[in-house]
Amino acid sequence: MDFNRINIDLKNSIENVPYSLEIDENLFLNAPEIIQQERIEFTKANPFKKPDHIAVKDIFIPSSEDGYEIRLHIYQPEGFNRDRILLYFHGGGYVFGLPEQVDDQMFGIADTLKAIIISVDYRLSPQYRFPIPVLDGFDALRWTIEHGESKLGINSDRITVFGASAGGHLAAAVTQMAAHHNIKNIEHQFLLYPVIHNRLNTPSMEEFTDIPLWNKSYAKIAWLHFLGEGNEDKSIQYSDLTCYNAFLRLPQTTIVACELDPLRDEDVEYAQLLYKAGVKTELWVIPGALHVFDLFDSPVKDEYNTFLMNRLFK
Repeated sequence: MDFNRINIDLKNSIENVPYSLEIDENLFLNAPEIIQQERIEFTKANPFKKPDHIAVKDIFIPSSEDGYEIRLHIYQPEGFNRDRILLYFHGGGYVFGLPEQVDDQMFGIADTLKAIIISVDYRLSPQYRFPIPVLDGFDALRWTIEHGESKLGINSDRITVFGASAGGHLAAAVTQMAAHHNIKNIEHQFLLYPVIHNRLNTPSMEEFTDIPLWNKSYAKIAWLHFLGEGNEDKSIQYSDLTCYNAFLRLPQTTIVACELDPLRDEDVEYAQLLYKAGVKTELWVIPGALHVFDLFDSPVKDEYNTFLMNRLFK
């Protein structure tokens, strides 16, 4: 691709990062547990400073599937608004990542909006394949609804679900599952460059095969780990989000996509499905941005953060 299409300030910020941002494809495919451990060690070695007025704690809840203890990473600012509840799902290609990797973003949201954030440390693939990560998220939602008031002092009737990349897929899948079970506590889903389906055949997926940070090869490996060998091409409800049959029941939706992201066209496709079903939907395709642009200081990130703070809670 023409790398001059990347926003110049964003490009400069990415180039000035003092460590490698690329994923070793061989490790990603054949030894993902090494990348998992590297990401854990990096996050622990580079913690973000916690503001004194934001309490952070972990709550462990049992999985309805097998009793596994799912960790919920809670951010609770002083003077929080009990009507502002954010259920968050981090990114990482289904394979790596943990809530603490975006502590700084969560601190900013909690501080600015006085929101309580429940970040789900869902189980990762390939050790735990689909549907376990989705079910972990659904268990987190049900716990929030059933115990949020008594344990956290929140109004669990008004929940915003937010996820990025693979976490965006999980957030949207949990929202679909909630609608299927006639759970109406989710007011809004905010999906940041979400994964939508596993077809890997959109024009943007075919175009951005050599772009930094996320490309078609990474996406193919991620889906292989998430679904398992032999299931990569199957359209499965809650795996392929376009297979849902009741879009009209979904809540108000905001989708942020990136012009230079392999996931761009599937994000646009999902927004169109929601539009056609009559769901109040806002789509913003950010010019010159690429996947995980929001991890790098730039005017593009600043503009996005302003948008985010204005849109999360309706």
